Amino acid sequence: MYLSRELWRFTAGVRLRIAWAVAIGLAAVAAGIARLALLGWLLARILTAPTLPSLLLGVGLVAAVTVVRGALEYYRTMVAHHTAALVQATLRRTLYAHITALGPAHFSRSRTGDVVLSMVEGIQQLEVYFGQYLPQLVVACLTPVLIFAFVAFIDLPVALVTLAAALVTLGAPALWHRRESRHSLARQQAYAAYGAEFLDTLQGRAPWGCSAPT
Repeated sequence: MYLSRELWRFTAGVRLRIAWAVAIGLAAVAAGIARLALLGWLLARILTAPTLPSLLLGVGLVAAVTVVRGALEYYRTMVAHHTAALVQATLRRTLYAHITALGPAHFSRSRTGDVVLSMVEGIQQLEVYFGQYLPQLVVACLTPVLIFAFVAFIDLPVALVTLAAALVTLGAPALWHRRESRHSLARQQAYAAYGAEFLDTLQGRAPWGCSAPT
């Protein structure tokens, strides 16, 4: 669970869209809880050996909630992709303006592969962060509250145990964030170095079937 203040600044102008994605995600969670509750109710009805017509209502409700949840998840995904595309466009414009201000002389001291990876691959990887991670982070924090509110009406002790387990699940990754972030940064640097070397090597090769100029 990690939130970057530097990256959050680039969400200006699309924060309402992120909030809307969070609202859709919470609605999908509510639909998921309703589906599980209906499945439990339907299973209890089945164990009482009812007739088939008496089960049609339960089956219909489960099917309807499942369809609604699927539609919500699809809509949330579309909103997330559009939001990520808007943020990426802002990042590319900002980066292009910064590169233009630096001028070509600045990049004579840099490897072409490093620059290309930063402008293309680096920004592309942020799609998951802006489109999916940020909304899902809020949804993950609020989902235990929704589950607790539902289960508390049925069994309060079980709801408290569930809430405690959910809080531990959310908080435990933060204890390992510093250690994992170092490893993640090392992997990213190694990947960037490999990509830059690969791209520079390809740029230095002659086209296939043609001899290099002498």
